[in-house]
Amino acid sequence: MKLAKILTFPIIGDSRGSLIALEIFQDIPFDIKRVYYIFDTLNGVSRGFHAHQNLKQVLVCVKGSCQILLDDGNSKDNIVLNNPHTGLFIEDLVWREMHDFSDDCVLLVLASEHYDESDYIRDYDEFLKITNPPTIHALSDVKSKNIGNKTRIWQFSVVMKGAIIGENCNICAHTLIENDVIIGNNVTIKSGVFLWDGVRLENNVFIGPNVSFTNDKNPRSKKYPPKFLNTIVKEGASIGANATILPNITIGKSAMVGAAAVVTKDVPDYAIVIGNPAYIKGYVE
Repeated sequence: MKLAKILTFPIIGDSRGSLIALEIFQDIPFDIKRVYYIFDTLNGVSRGFHAHQNLKQVLVCVKGSCQILLDDGNSKDNIVLNNPHTGLFIEDLVWREMHDFSDDCVLLVLASEHYDESDYIRDYDEFLKITNPPTIHALSDVKSKNIGNKTRIWQFSVVMKGAIIGENCNICAHTLIENDVIIGNNVTIKSGVFLWDGVRLENNVFIGPNVSFTNDKNPRSKKYPPKFLNTIVKEGASIGANATILPNITIGKSAMVGAAAVVTKDVPDYAIVIGNPAYIKGYVE
């Protein structure tokens, strides 16, 4: 178990029975400011479904049993609490759910802070945003706020305000992403790639080093079209290093564009294209 921190409490007892005493900063690793207990939970009812921003708790099942799910946004643990001489220590920013309460379950909760509704995180998506924010290198210039969880943006990258970037992407060093660009989830963009207005990358796309996108068929200095042309790279497609992609082109699902290819027309789903101009060499099996 990775998230579960189990505390074992000394049992004091004799022929008359058993006793457990809990002392702050000795048995309980914080000052206790609130105590409550959960009991008479109806069959099939689950509880919890929240995290705390700044609150620590110890859960003790003083009678019966229940199952606790812990989630830090990256890994999960399931723990069964079923005896009164062990406690489950839960730190802040850990999502918790309580399931499978026995009919006789009494769950004691010791908390480090007084009740404060503003400390609760009750929306799981919000919790993931807090625990898995994008990682943006200090030497990059990122203006967009629309960047998904777990995305990494490396040094000397420029991302403009209007760009939308999904979750778990890897944006390598020395890249540029303009305003009217939409990037899906799990996308890799290697160094030396500039994504101009109108580029759309769907989920799981790979863009190799120094791939050149374009968005204007008749470029002239200081003369701009009313709207830049769209280039769409569909889900799972890969584009090799130094390829050139002309504007208003769709590269199909799971297609592969060979290194240094010059793509002048649409690429079908699963097609493998190479050369200048690019032609279909085969299909991905």
